[in-house]
Amino acid sequence: MVAFSTLAFGLSSIALVVAIPTATTENTLEKRGDFNFFFGPDHPLAIARRNETLARRSNTNYNQKYTTGGTVNFSPQTNGFSVNWNTQNDFVVGVGWNPGSTAPITHTGTFSVSSGLGSLGVYGWTTNPLIEYYVMETNVGISGLGSVKGSVTSDGGTYTIYTNTRVNQPSIQGTSTFTQFISVRNGARSSGTVTLQNHFQAWANLGMKLGTMNFQVIAVESWSGSGSAQQSVSNTGGSGTGTGGGNPTTTPSSGGGGGGGGGSCSALWGQCGGIGWTDGR
Repeated sequence: MVAFSTLAFGLSSIALVVAIPTATTENTLEKRGDFNFFFGPDHPLAIARRNETLARRSNTNYNQKYTTGGTVNFSPQTNGFSVNWNTQNDFVVGVGWNPGSTAPITHTGTFSVSSGLGSLGVYGWTTNPLIEYYVMETNVGISGLGSVKGSVTSDGGTYTIYTNTRVNQPSIQGTSTFTQFISVRNGARSSGTVTLQNHFQAWANLGMKLGTMNFQVIAVESWSGSGSAQQSVSNTGGSGTGTGGGNPTTTPSSGGGGGGGGGSCSALWGQCGGIGWTDGR
């Protein structure tokens, strides 16, 4: 009996020691670092994620290829494309992003119309409201763009702003009635940066409001003649400029007309591309 009592007392002492942690034990616990669950902006992983996002955005992820006949040789690549054509049929081809954004787009390369007509520039759509929009860097022989609303100064040039309404025409939502917003650069160029935010703001200043971005590309289009183009495209960093930065100089039209009128445009284009303008030559 004595031996059993001694054993029981010894076990109780051991249990007491295990149950009560000492101050020394608590002090050896490590505190969690500042970035165990939240990455600060300068954390290496946060920087890596930002760089990955920029890389994904800079690479084009959408090809626009609409052809209806004739010869159109379109070769899209990541961040660029080439095309040559000889046709009397509609086409709109290019590369870009889906969805689009307000980021400046830089395009570099060549654009040549040997005969007939054609254009080079930014082309895209929005929904709610349904808008087809253009920032044309080069316009060869295309007229009937709609009513002149005003102008905007951006990226070293002045653009005339047009708008018109297309009734029961093909769109990205099927046959619909929608509005076109168009900026046309006065003085063509085949390379440069397009500060889209300047155009979007200028349109808004004139009561022309865009909706939710759908696709957005640098595009070449024509429906008559021949020509060729080669373009490299990116939207991560151009040094685009506009008077007033985010509030560009917008000059409303004093006459409220011109450009051929929205109701007189020929319905030349199908699908979610193409404007349906007339030959200005």
